[in-house]
Amino acid sequence: MEAGLEHLSWAGGTLRHVDLLLIVALPQTKSLLTARRTVALARQLGIPRISLVGSRVESNADRRRLVDFAAEQRIEVAAHVPLDQAVVEADKANACVLDTAPEGPAVRTIQALASSLVA
Repeated sequence: MEAGLEHLSWAGGTLRHVDLLLIVALPQTKSLLTARRTVALARQLGIPRISLVGSRVESNADRRRLVDFAAEQRIEVAAHVPLDQAVVEADKANACVLDTAPEGPAVRTIQALASSLVA
């Protein structure tokens, strides 16, 4: 879904009937503050499983910050998607990274996450 918390409101409530919510967040303060609010709203809606997907992860410190945040929120970390210049370049070219760099680290991580969710 596009970014925003309106999908979690009781008025919109388009996520009310999902069984898993993946919250994608950068390992940065503002992003994690939004993720914290998202976790709270998801719990109010009764979403049974909430997981974190770290995005643009550059270092072990980023990973640790995301893991610590997830533990504090009592949610699991589903994946750490690395910062991948191929994603940036695909966006600049108005292209899909699946077409421009299908073997890149970000794509491989997201494909592994998708496979684990299907399984």
